Amino acid sequence: MPRRVAAAQISHETNRFSAVATDLAAFRASGLRQGAAVLDDAAGTNTAFGGFLAGAAAHDLDLVPLVSVWATPSGVVARDAFDALAGMLTGGLRAALAAGPLDGLLLALHGAMVTEDHDDGEAELLRRARAVVGPATPIVATLDLHANISPTMVGLADVLIGYDTYPHVDMARRAEEACAIVARLIRREVRPTPVLVTPPMLPTSQNMTTDRDPMRALIAHAHRLETDPRVINATVAGGFPPSDVVDAGLSVLVTTDGDPGLARRLANRLAQDAWHRRDGFLGGVATFDEAATLLRDLPLGATPVAGPTVLVDIGDNPWTGSPGDSAELVRFLLAERVRGAAVALVADPAVAAAAHAAGAGAHLDLSLGGKTDRRHGDPLPVRAAVGALSDGAYVNEGPMMAGVRVALGPSAVLVCRPPDNPGAPGVEVLVTSRAETPIALNAFRAHGIEPTERRVIGLKGKGHFRAAFGPIAARIVLVEGPGISGADLTRLPLAQVRRPIWPLDTGARFDPSDAFDR
Repeated sequence: MPRRVAAAQISHETNRFSAVATDLAAFRASGLRQGAAVLDDAAGTNTAFGGFLAGAAAHDLDLVPLVSVWATPSGVVARDAFDALAGMLTGGLRAALAAGPLDGLLLALHGAMVTEDHDDGEAELLRRARAVVGPATPIVATLDLHANISPTMVGLADVLIGYDTYPHVDMARRAEEACAIVARLIRREVRPTPVLVTPPMLPTSQNMTTDRDPMRALIAHAHRLETDPRVINATVAGGFPPSDVVDAGLSVLVTTDGDPGLARRLANRLAQDAWHRRDGFLGGVATFDEAATLLRDLPLGATPVAGPTVLVDIGDNPWTGSPGDSAELVRFLLAERVRGAAVALVADPAVAAAAHAAGAGAHLDLSLGGKTDRRHGDPLPVRAAVGALSDGAYVNEGPMMAGVRVALGPSAVLVCRPPDNPGAPGVEVLVTSRAETPIALNAFRAHGIEPTERRVIGLKGKGHFRAAFGPIAARIVLVEGPGISGADLTRLPLAQVRRPIWPLDTGARFDPSDAFDR
């Protein structure tokens, strides 16, 4: 007889310095589903619930969906929003228990949620869930690779499983793994003994992608540990510095079967490996002057032969909590008179509305972007020709989050030129009502732009873009415009992170004896 297992996703990556509010409307804008409606959207998608569905079928689990929601990274989660979402989780659990016993709980969390009341949002969700299901019900949760894993989280869950990939193309696979582990826990085949080690490291993520060192080597190390049948899971989480919490930073979590001493030894070795490789997380970002030199060397043909140059502004990355409304990348491309350039995206609902009101083919004098705050640059005056208009809705073609619906709100492609130079080369700019990080080629294609036919593709991002844009790119150049999501942590007035910590403090030292085990 199938075992009843409840499942829920509540996910947010919080940037404490973001001016973008994270209220309940922000979660609803990204999609909020409860009960059976969760499964209607999840089937066949490369998402946590897509993996829960597949894993439940593989391990004879009767999946009881409670709630599925996430919001684009942004500021601290409002008290009423968090309480409402937590209430959906606990209320769903109580309703499920009223219908019969629950044998387990699967959660898809992020690991870097900060709320008005809780610096460790995930720990509070786990605490509330544990209070409902009791101490004996297995709880297994997946976490983002950029989680700030805390001892409290480890103590409240039976097993925590971090993503192994960045870009995160393994969401469904890790959820399937969670199903396999919860099934073993239900059968009492394993007794988890986790050990968390947190070396004093606060790396930023521009060099954290798992297709290259140092993260590639660390994930490979974790996978070697998992070949030992005594090891249930080995996770390396890179952390999320802009959360500005005491647990921010890289962490290693090894969970063994009834052997905390083994878990401690293996976790310490993996953490020491990370510490020795720490300098590999630095660098990888060009200045705008260096980017200009590279662009001037591009061949002049209308269509790139080897693929476009992909230019990525990491300072205004919506998926690190920036507003996505910086126009600095457009300003740069116009100043350099770059031909054949297209940018996704600038979030500016007022400009998008003006374009829709004027209609395709209209010419408008506009002030583009820079409206959320001054941290991401000033508005950019442009003379714009209105191109394609859309409702901003499409289905993500992947590979990351394949099958997920995207809703950018009313959107427009504007061909932008300097107001005082209408003969200059134009830059195609996707202007949207909502900010998202473009992670699929159809962010452009859905709006009439074929990215493989452009000489330069401009993006807001950090690493997730590589899954789709890496294969078509002749060259990828990261630049850091003004903003709160780049590689320069000295821009942020960090106040809560533990000190000393690398790379902010030269005196940071790693003591392998500093570990937490349940």
